[in-house]
Amino acid sequence: MNALRRGIRASAAGDLARTGPDTVVRRYRFAPGFIGFSGHFPGNPILPAIVQVCAVVSLAEEEGGKALRIASVRSAKFLSPIRPDDEVSIRCRRWVDSGEDICDATLTVAGKTSAAFQLRLAEEETPR
Repeated sequence: MNALRRGIRASAAGDLARTGPDTVVRRYRFAPGFIGFSGHFPGNPILPAIVQVCAVVSLAEEEGGKALRIASVRSAKFLSPIRPDDEVSIRCRRWVDSGEDICDATLTVAGKTSAAFQLRLAEEETPR
């Protein structure tokens, strides 16, 4: 597991909660020293969009028990910055559509939506 994935998992601030048959939610708090803030931006750190996407993939992996990769990102909206020590709630609703593993994701801070996007996920291929 790479350093970013380890950092995301270590930033979990609460237990994984199932809020429906296909939906899970978990809270995260990314500390100022979190690797995902590195270089983005010095003196004014914000959580990069790709790290937000990776956090959702990490949550989906934990919920499903399988290593996943991003096949595509659809309809992404990043509405407000996520800063160090913000408490972020990530909601992931997954289902299968025409054989594709789909995840609708919403990230909220203080009850306001910071980002919303849909991912198409695929199982990570294991090296032989």
